Amino acid sequence: MSATPDTHPISDTATSPIADTATRPANPVARKTIISGLSVHTQMSSVAGAPIVYLLGDVADNSPVQVPEGVSLVCIGVDLWEENFSPWCAPRVFAKGPNFGDGAQKTLDTLINQVIPWTESELTESPAYKVLVGYSLAGLFSLWAGLSQACITPISTFQRIGAVSGSFWFPGLLDYVDQQLNGGVVGLTHAYLSLGDREARTPNPQIMHVRENAELLASKLQNAGIISTFELNRGNHFQNVEGRMQKALDWLVK
Repeated sequence: MSATPDTHPISDTATSPIADTATRPANPVARKTIISGLSVHTQMSSVAGAPIVYLLGDVADNSPVQVPEGVSLVCIGVDLWEENFSPWCAPRVFAKGPNFGDGAQKTLDTLINQVIPWTESELTESPAYKVLVGYSLAGLFSLWAGLSQACITPISTFQRIGAVSGSFWFPGLLDYVDQQLNGGVVGLTHAYLSLGDREARTPNPQIMHVRENAELLASKLQNAGIISTFELNRGNHFQNVEGRMQKALDWLVK
């Protein structure tokens, strides 16, 4: 895939390159654009070298989380989650839901080759580290992406990942994690996993093992030398989404 972003600016600040770094502020503050179908909204810290949180969601605006002044936040809006966040094809788990596609690799390629270069193009100093965080299927994608880096890039892109109420029930996930950890994961240093305490209380045979899988995944990551935690929150999958996301960010950028 070309490293040149297919961008569609939403504001003038998205396309105002300033060649002389000595005359620009330490970091650009806010820009918006659309890159290969992904909406991107940056809220950059004025601190040079600030860590960057890449937050996946339905829309790029109206972020549900707050980050410290010394951390940059990039919100990325993604459509068709069952296609664009799924690492491989799988049958639907709900009668009225769609089947799962295999578009995660394309999404990750777009992030690495287009979104990140555009986001960081005007920084005066590289970020201390990058964080990738998502909820539900976006959380599954974050975990998968963090563990896939050894296969797709010579160096790591995301050093820290958050899978908040992640789809840890996804078929084949445990085997994939074992495969990647046995091969060595380049650069992934921190992993935050969480669930609601009622998410496993379901007659759905595909989802009922989600808590067991999450706890096992956190243990596997920790044993592989990745600083990891699993947090159990109150409620089902749809309760207190903003609060759960905030707890993940607080842990990942502390």
